[in-house]
Amino acid sequence: MYFTVFSAIQAIFNFNTKERDEDRRRIAKEDHSYDRLNITLRAPCPGLNALANQGYLPRDGKNITLPMLEAALMEALHMTGTVAHALAIQMKAVLREDGTFDLSDSRMHNVLEHDTSLTRLDFRQGDNFTMQPKMLEAMIADAEGGPVTLKTLAKTYTRRNREHKASGGQPLGAVMTFKDLLIKVGYINTETTGHPAPEQVRRFWTDERFEDYLLDNPEPRTLRGLVWKAAVLWWHVHFW
Repeated sequence: MYFTVFSAIQAIFNFNTKERDEDRRRIAKEDHSYDRLNITLRAPCPGLNALANQGYLPRDGKNITLPMLEAALMEALHMTGTVAHALAIQMKAVLREDGTFDLSDSRMHNVLEHDTSLTRLDFRQGDNFTMQPKMLEAMIADAEGGPVTLKTLAKTYTRRNREHKASGGQPLGAVMTFKDLLIKVGYINTETTGHPAPEQVRRFWTDERFEDYLLDNPEPRTLRGLVWKAAVLWWHVHFW
């Protein structure tokens, strides 16, 4: 998922939490066993899909509201209200008139989904939402047998941009580049340790499931932490 500086400002001044709080109470009572979402209904984001696969979002991936998404991020991943709102508000671009969206709506190109993904093909290549196992393994290989870190992600980031350019892809604009940095550090920010092992990375992207050690870790995932990790990734890309 993605956000902009303007979204962050919106999040700081967001006090409309009544519906979100009601959704949190409802979600806390739901069954969170794992049941894989149908591929035709999936989003490009494995995190969104995992929330549906584990019952924090509607299991059919349909008719989701922004407060519902905020509540799911807070309840499942212990995100602060600020970062949950900053992330969820990005789905405003694909909302229907009734204020809902489906996970598949997030495939809309260059609104939320974008090229140079770590594990997905570019939009012009015909499938912008299916995880590509070879691309996942290339990201893990960049870590050279160790954990995936911001340093190894910088290597993957540079490689993917080089591949994108070589295949005829156009450069991302400034706003999309900023969003791209944020999405690339999203899993590590959720991880909190910052050093997920290869098997943990592989399970997350392959199964689209949050493991218990993540769900049970009450450490707040903050907006500051997410932006800081994006800045560190940018530094490694340009100076490491």
